[in-house]
Order: sequence, then structure tokens, then C-alpha cells
Amino acid sequence: MNYLMKAIYLGTKVILVGDADQLPSVGPGSILDDMIQSKRIPTIHLDKIFRQAARSKIIVNAHRVNKGENFITQEQAKVENVMDDFFYIKQLNQEEIVKEIISLCKGRLQNYGDYDFFKSIQIISPTKKGITGTKELNKILQQELNPSSPTKQEKQTMGVIFRKGDRIMQIKNNYDIYWERKSPTYENGSGVFNGEYGTIEKIDEEEKQVKIKFDDDKIAWYAFSELEQIEHAYAITIHKAQRKRI
Repeated sequence: MNYLMKAIYLGTKVILVGDADQLPSVGPGSILDDMIQSKRIPTIHLDKIFRQAARSKIIVNAHRVNKGENFITQEQAKVENVMDDFFYIKQLNQEEIVKEIISLCKGRLQNYGDYDFFKSIQIISPTKKGITGTKELNKILQQELNPSSPTKQEKQTMGVIFRKGDRIMQIKNNYDIYWERKSPTYENGSGVFNGEYGTIEKIDEEEKQVKIKFDDDKIAWYAFSELEQIEHAYAITIHKAQRKRI
């Protein structure tokens, strides 16, 4: 931010737009919140819910949490015509929490809509460590949702197993990797960036490459030596969810 301010011309107007209620940066600094708390900069706070979002219990509860209020009750939701799209499951035992997650991912959520894990479900955890952290959850969910079989292609590297059908995330900016997109019209280019999600479509032991189709339909081939650029994304941390590409 210091370099940015030094680079602009005197008299330039700078407008910052963001969410000060997000988790703080992984590295030093909380620029937006610090600026707001300084009271030295004119600030506008948007807190009104518009249109369809006003009917979502997820959005309503998010605003209530920011205000220090409890979740909206079932009775209040009915009176205010709020959608039934938010559920709070109280569970204190970590092993039981994992069982709940597996149950929800393997079909329980289909009672509330056509929810397929690989298309419309994302597990988010506040930590990487422990049985409910992303590292263990990724191992458990891979085994539950995309188990090993004699015919399924897989590659073991860096202590993890990548398997055909796995959900993955790019964790580094790679400006040079070549990609193609075949639909709706053919395109090609270079660059896959931190936070992009995809699915492993093929593991070629002969060529020592992995084919990944990203959620925006880009297809890229990764050499086995480049697999440190991806990680499993059955479960991701809240920090990573905040920068997820939509």
C-alpha cells in the first residue's frame, strides 16, 4: 500500500472497495480495516440486503453475526418469508463432526435439492490441522467420494495421492502453462492462477503428465514435476474460500 500511494500523482482520488469483516491477511497488515478505524478517511458502510439475497437465511444470518446477534429463529424466518437454506448442526465431538460431513456430502443434502458434491458442495474449515482440518478432511473425503480401484488412474507424490476424478485447486500463479478451451468456441492461451479450481481428468504414466479441466473449461496438462502447484480441494480453508473465483 505504501508503494501504491507513492506511485500515484498528487491530487488523484483513490476509492477503496472491500469487506473489512473478512479474515485478516495471512501476512502483516490489515489495510482496509486500519483505514476505517483511523476515522481519517470518509467511509460509507453498506449494510442493506437487496433483492433475492434478502430472502436467503445465509445472508440474513451473516449480517446478524456481524451485529453480534444470534441466528434467526425458524419462527422469525417464517414470518419474514426467509428461505430455508441455512442449517446449524450442533456437534462437539470431532469424530462425530466428520461423520456428519461425510453423511451430508454422500447424499443427505439431496433431500434439499439436486446437490452433487463435485458440482455444488464445498467443505470449508477454519484450520489445516487436526481431524477436522483440511489436510485430514481431504484424505477422508477423497476415500469416501473418489476411492481407489484397480482401474482408476492415480499418482503418488509429496505424500499425497492424486487420483482421476479428484477436485483440486491451483495454489500458485503460473503465467506460462499452456491451456485450451474447446467449448463453445476453441480458444487457447497461457496462465493458470492461484485459487482456480478444477478436476483431474487423466493421469498419463507414459508421458508423466496430468490432465486437469478447470471450472471455466480450460484444459491444461501438468508434468509430474509441476504437481506441487496443486492440492486437493474437497475441503479448503476459510482464507482460501475468501479468494475463490466465482
